[in-house]
Amino acid sequence: MIHIQRDRWIIVKNENEIFCGLAQSYYFKHIHNIGDTAIKTYSSEKKAIASFLRSWRRAEELLESGEVNAVNVVEEIATRDFFKGETK
Repeated sequence: MIHIQRDRWIIVKNENEIFCGLAQSYYFKHIHNIGDTAIKTYSSEKKAIASFLRSWRRAEELLESGEVNAVNVVEEIATRDFFKGETK
């Protein structure tokens, strides 16, 4: 059984869209439509903001206006057996 939890930081726009993407193909996606989308996560608030500033054309303006924020979240990775309450 594997169960890992760690603090991460994500970039959120208008409290309902998350900064996503890989290999410089970044975009915001609505929280309810995340599915298997690659979410950009960072180990600190400073790293999240710095990366967003390098990756998004109007980043500074969006951060200053409060339209976009770095948000602390808990990332969780677990085997399916953990969630079913089963042990092997």
